[in-house]
Amino acid sequence: MQQVDFPPINHIEIRNGQARIAGRNVKVKMVISRLIHGEPTTIEDVMEQYNLSRAEVLACLAYYDDYQDQIEQHFRDQDERLHNLAIPLDDLLARLRERQKQQDS
Repeated sequence: MQQVDFPPINHIEIRNGQARIAGRNVKVKMVISRLIHGEPTTIEDVMEQYNLSRAEVLACLAYYDDYQDQIEQHFRDQDERLHNLAIPLDDLLARLRERQKQQDS
């Protein structure tokens, strides 16, 4: 029987503390965000958008499966930071009205 060994291919690397597609600047969380948290989409759409192979997209999903709790916590933390930075609409309107009054004076 002939034995064939294929070397493993690592599609994910950690660079600057971020999981990325190996050899590219595409973060795994960007792909996951598009697939899981964005508008309904397909693997093919993500492949086209980020110029990735099917194996690279599936590697992102496998990475997400391994670290789902941590990745979801990251998304929650990010949402909270954005929420804390947001200016309530009423405050923004009040500031704009005040600025308009000052300009009219």
